[in-house]
Amino acid sequence: MTKFVRFTLHIELLVALSLVRPTWATSFSNDQSDLWWNASEDGWGIQFVQRGKTIFATMFVYDAAGNPTWYVATMDGAKPGGVLTFTGDLYAAHGPWFGTVPYNPANFGATKVGTMTWQKPSGVPGTLTYSVGGVNVIKSLTRQPIASDDYSGTYNAGLHLVDSGCANPAKNGPLNGGDTLAITHTGAAITLTLVNTGCTLGGTYAQSGQFGNAAGNYSCSNGDMGTFNLSNMNVTPYSMSALVATSSTVDGCQGGGQIGGVRNDK
Repeated sequence: MTKFVRFTLHIELLVALSLVRPTWATSFSNDQSDLWWNASEDGWGIQFVQRGKTIFATMFVYDAAGNPTWYVATMDGAKPGGVLTFTGDLYAAHGPWFGTVPYNPANFGATKVGTMTWQKPSGVPGTLTYSVGGVNVIKSLTRQPIASDDYSGTYNAGLHLVDSGCANPAKNGPLNGGDTLAITHTGAAITLTLVNTGCTLGGTYAQSGQFGNAAGNYSCSNGDMGTFNLSNMNVTPYSMSALVATSSTVDGCQGGGQIGGVRNDK
């Protein structure tokens, strides 16, 4: 964003970044925890819970007779060829009736029925591949939207941005700083204002599972303007974070990085 904050951001607020839950959840990868589905195939889905480089998956589907059934897998992560990949054995479980009192854990058991692999390149869709009793399945899945988060509030924010491709090469390079970030968010409309810097980003918000995305235009009091995209947006009662991409229409700078902040209005 053309160094729109190089001289005006307050470096001391970088501490805010250390207090924010990052959008990637662990140092291994972007958080895959979510409900995932194929929007054209209602009625079945899969839930991932990720910790570190391990995913626990619970899949709810139907058998050949149309009866509901579910499978579980614990998948280990790797990045062959740079593609995020999790793989593990797939199990069918059986146990006592849920109404049994007291519950008898001795009646629980699990049988390996095949394997499961989850591949997630950059972008929105991922590919789920699994086998059950020799039946092989491949599905393209996206995060299932349930309801939209609300980012409205005021944050002490830290920003890391790297500009490249600037018409003036002196503007290329990293930017680290902080500011007060004010967000108004109603439905699909979202506006983010870096108060001290004098930059306003206004656009359209959409929810994708636990994450949000926003895109639109920005303008700054120093005359810079252009387009922006926020991805992997995440909000909690205490903080927000997002990946940032900007493109200046004034001097051609292309920016990329991340922003995060802790609430100061609660």
